[in-house]
Amino acid sequence: MQWIAETLRVFGFINREHLERKFGISQPQASADLNAFMRDNPAAMTYDLSAKRYVADRLDKRRS
Repeated sequence: MQWIAETLRVFGFINREHLERKFGISQPQASADLNAFMRDNPAAMTYDLSAKRYVADRLDKRRS
């Protein structure tokens, strides 16, 4: 979960493929991990349907 937060902070977005490549996990596991992160950190990111990726919430980025 810390890697997701750091990736959002540095790049401003993340998607399932990032997790799949970094950790060698399946697409369903990557989705579950991102959903768990969103559940635990609801203000950290939102899903951009057109880009098919999670983007960092700008307000949350200012806090770091």
